Amino acid sequence: MVLPRLTQRALMNARGLFALAGLVLLLDLGCGRKVDVQGKTAELETAFPGVAAVTPASLSAARRPGSGDPRAFVSAALAASRTNDWVTAVIMVDAALQAPGVTPQQVMSLQATRKTWMTDLMIRSDKGDVRAKAALVAIERSH
Repeated sequence: MVLPRLTQRALMNARGLFALAGLVLLLDLGCGRKVDVQGKTAELETAFPGVAAVTPASLSAARRPGSGDPRAFVSAALAASRTNDWVTAVIMVDAALQAPGVTPQQVMSLQATRKTWMTDLMIRSDKGDVRAKAALVAIERSH
């Protein structure tokens, strides 16, 4: 199933919803509970079989919405997450969500992984982690 392309106005509304969802997650999960970043990352790898053999996409490819191989974006996201480069990881997940050929199950996995990574960043930022705060600012500016 191919998802319909969103209009510019709908994308702007979606960004506002992401920000609101992030705030709700921070309030809901920021009460001392930990999120399973590694477990969700492993689930993402499982949702895209053979992703380890795919050459990761570049950031410049991620800036062209609706194009590219979603597995290349996921490969780049996973590589970035292994080095704690959460800005690149989230940007690549966002690019994979917009790439053609992503199945509904893969969309759910991408969204769940992004939510987990963002929640972890928000919790760490709330606790005073300067790097997490900087990553959240960079992610927001990338949209």
